[in-house]
Amino acid sequence: MSRRRFLGLAGVGSALALLGACDGTEEGTGMDPDATHTASACQEGTAAARTDSGGSDGGGASRTGVDPSVVAPGALAVSPDGTQLAAAAAAGTTLWSTADGSVSTRFDNALTGALAWHPGGSLLAVGGSEHIELTTPEGEVRWTLTGHGEPLPDSGRRRLQDLAFSADGELLASLGADGTVRLWRGIGEAGCTPGEVLDTTALRPLSIALSPDGRTLAVCGAEGAPQLWDVEESTLSSEVDGVEFAPRAVAYASDGTLLIGSGIPETSTAGSPERARLYALGTDGTLERGPDPEGLDVSSIAVDPEGTRIAVVGRSERRVMIWDRGTGDREDLPDAPGSLGRLAWSPDGTTLHGVSPSHGVVSFDGTAWTAFDLP
Repeated sequence: MSRRRFLGLAGVGSALALLGACDGTEEGTGMDPDATHTASACQEGTAAARTDSGGSDGGGASRTGVDPSVVAPGALAVSPDGTQLAAAAAAGTTLWSTADGSVSTRFDNALTGALAWHPGGSLLAVGGSEHIELTTPEGEVRWTLTGHGEPLPDSGRRRLQDLAFSADGELLASLGADGTVRLWRGIGEAGCTPGEVLDTTALRPLSIALSPDGRTLAVCGAEGAPQLWDVEESTLSSEVDGVEFAPRAVAYASDGTLLIGSGIPETSTAGSPERARLYALGTDGTLERGPDPEGLDVSSIAVDPEGTRIAVVGRSERRVMIWDRGTGDREDLPDAPGSLGRLAWSPDGTTLHGVSPSHGVVSFDGTAWTAFDLP
């Protein structure tokens, strides 16, 4: 295993340069005082036009041929009790029973952005093109969160890219196609308090993750090193040094280890191919390289509840790699029925769920893949 140290507070200067410090960014915040970002708002009920657009894979930098009659590969969430699974279909958000794979509920909301289940189980955050709806599992929209703007030019992304709740459910972080991260505080049945806007546009971000203690937000993108933000202060604290190639996905383990998946350089050729990379950044700042997953780009990382088994899949790949951090062993699962997008473990760690644009929701129970009913 190769090990590298990550850049500590001394790296703030270079990280701020990535955020546009030379263009008037307020020092230490990563926020441009002259920026015209729309103010965030938390409004009761359905308060935004549902005009989701198609064409994005929901998490990568390029478009894919997704069959809209099945599911979008970038949206998947499992309920805290493990009994339901949510994904995005053509008509909108669909919920399945994990017991038998049958469709239990369908919301005709036309929203196909990222999904995240509130740790309390009573709310589901559903991303659209530029807004988020906090919905009950029965489909009642309690609150609409607005503020994200139009997509970054030439990004190929058209909807909310990522959503992450803190472990206590008090904070929701959202990554929009506009390249900004917005913080929503005091999340609950009574609504939320719009928080800070983190200007991460220069990074062209693709993925976010909140640490188990809710104090650190990791952001990775195609144009720079992964960034670590202090959530309480809403300031950039450091960037991770030593990740080869463009980072594509991040996820936290329960012990605070940050998993980072990357793509490959454009110089990779058929005669001299490169592989995607997987790294683990420990809480002591040590960066460890894990086994190389299949594929050109890491599209999703899922960490089991114990924080031991790391599931990784490459973009447009059918094979999932499992890295056991405890033993160091690598296991390649049997090929899924179709290429996979986002992955998610069941709360008890016995089942790995995935989304396939050609086969819908699929699950691996340790022996074989099974497909849920189509929406």
